[in-house]
Amino acid sequence: MDCGYVFCVKCSRHKVSEFDTCSRCGPSAIEQTDEGTVCRECGEPAQLATRRENLCVNCNSDNVTPIHNMRQNLVSRFRTAYYELRVGHELLTGFATRLRTVRWQIRELRTGGFLHNPEIEKNLLELITKAIPAVNERILFRAQKIVERHRASKARFIHPEKWQVSDFPLLAGLIEGIQEDIDDYETYCIELVKELKDVLETIEQDLQPLQRWHTIFTKYSDHLDIGEEEKAVAAIPSISLGKTETGKRMSQGTLFVTTRRLLFLGQTGLIKRDTSVIRSLPLPAITGIREEGRLRRRLIVITDDEELRLRGSSETLQEISKTITLAQNFSEHSLVTIKGSIRVTELKVDIMALRNALDKLIDQAVTNDLPSVPSIRRPHPTSPQSHTPTLYPPSRSKVGPLTHDHIFQLRQQKYSLQATLKLLKRQFDEGKISNESFFKQYRSLSRELYLVETRISEATGEHSVTDESFL
Repeated sequence: MDCGYVFCVKCSRHKVSEFDTCSRCGPSAIEQTDEGTVCRECGEPAQLATRRENLCVNCNSDNVTPIHNMRQNLVSRFRTAYYELRVGHELLTGFATRLRTVRWQIRELRTGGFLHNPEIEKNLLELITKAIPAVNERILFRAQKIVERHRASKARFIHPEKWQVSDFPLLAGLIEGIQEDIDDYETYCIELVKELKDVLETIEQDLQPLQRWHTIFTKYSDHLDIGEEEKAVAAIPSISLGKTETGKRMSQGTLFVTTRRLLFLGQTGLIKRDTSVIRSLPLPAITGIREEGRLRRRLIVITDDEELRLRGSSETLQEISKTITLAQNFSEHSLVTIKGSIRVTELKVDIMALRNALDKLIDQAVTNDLPSVPSIRRPHPTSPQSHTPTLYPPSRSKVGPLTHDHIFQLRQQKYSLQATLKLLKRQFDEGKISNESFFKQYRSLSRELYLVETRISEATGEHSVTDESFL
């Protein structure tokens, strides 16, 4: 109710009103015409119906909601808020789709003989083996902190049938607090994935000229007669050769640069145009390159016996100069073989482990299970199944002596907490979190680690010491 007044439905005021409607299309399709009130959708005459509304006995508002509906709404809002933790995985899924396309493009280029720029594979390897796993861990860590922060609130939502009307404002406030933290979490995830996208964008920019050159080489491959030991370097269109170079008339065409030659592919013939190599210049014979002209710029490729004058835009001439230099020093700026590249492009990008961990965390947040810390790490190879370590292990009075499996779970949790502490320290060293946030989270994690180590020590008799070599 608008005024917050509580009353039973029987005590509410009732408002009865009549309205025109259509049995097929509803009241929204009714319109008034000269022939009377009809449905504009089906043309049938309108029917008279009665609407009965409950009004608040205090403020006369029609915004009256039954208590059981309020309970369902609060429970739904509580669960929906936690389901939004999946946004971390959803953002990574979109990124992984884009990454898959880039990896396919790299593989196609490398198998096509374009071995330029090994930095592409280096950046890709760094992205797959380090950056993406680190983002997975950070997203899960942030989600865990939200669930832990609101763990006490969870108990209030377990038995909604026991809620009183006086509990509703408090419950709504708790949900708003959860939603605010999850909104911050979503912003945090967007920033993390943006860092990955920035790296991927650099790779995409490095691929653009290679893709362009590869497309042109493929289009004119039948005219070039490239040898097996000859590697493609660049293909630059919109180049002009003057009458001096062609011996006939100015020709427009494409300059192809390989590790052995410069090939100018143009069209000859006045009536029947024929595409063919007009000029060919051995790459080892080139002794220098210079530009001439102010208004009409020319690039002069110099050899001991001749000069090749190329005309084009200023950007095109600069690109020619760079690609010739690249071709002359190709071994220093290219991959030795494509084996390493293929291996990098086939590396597995696993983000489903994050989805499973988030789903488990959400399930723990909205059910009456004991709280625990999901991990996106794989189970120990000797373990027959995956175990999730408990954040606050139950006391001995409830579960009795710890079994081998319980000790194994505790040790898994210990290693998980230690890895999280190392990740936290790395974030602090990189300036990604503030001093206050670092020490607050560090104290909380250290306390949890101490409790776990104490349990292990009590169960095994071993004297456990926290590994703080990362500090």
